[in-house]
Amino acid sequence: MENVEFLEEKAPEGGKKPSFEEAYARLEQLVSQMESGKLTLEESVKAYEEGAKLVKYCESELARYEEVIKKLAGN
Repeated sequence: MENVEFLEEKAPEGGKKPSFEEAYARLEQLVSQMESGKLTLEESVKAYEEGAKLVKYCESELARYEEVIKKLAGN
C-alpha cells in the first residue's frame, strides 16, 4: 500500500498542498483498496485515517471555492 500520509507527503514544509482533484483521486484509490479486502487490519485503519483527512480537506476546498463563487456572483 502507498504511503498513507498523502496530504503531508504532497505538502512538505513550505510546499504546495495537493489539488482537489489529486486529493479526491487518492480518496477514490483508498476506497478501492479498502473494498478489495486485501489490506491487513493495520493497513485498513491507516487507510481509513488518511481517508478521513482527505474528506475534511476536500470539504474545506469545496467550501472555499463556494465562497469564491458567491463573491463573483455578488452574493
